Amino acid sequence: MMAMQGIGAFFFLLYILGIVALFVLLVWALVLSIIFLRLRIAELRRLRPAMAKESSGTAGDGSGL
Repeated sequence: MMAMQGIGAFFFLLYILGIVALFVLLVWALVLSIIFLRLRIAELRRLRPAMAKESSGTAGDGSGL
């Protein structure tokens, strides 16, 4: 009887660890997506002054205005 309780506790521990692992993967995916999004925004900000210089009516100082 005690062995059955030990097996149940083991599977309950596996269940809890699985939930924790899912949350860790979710947070890791969120962190990576934020990092790549920030890199993409920085890349677009670098490209925008070059695109603004080609069009007319800009301030000419690279501000994009």
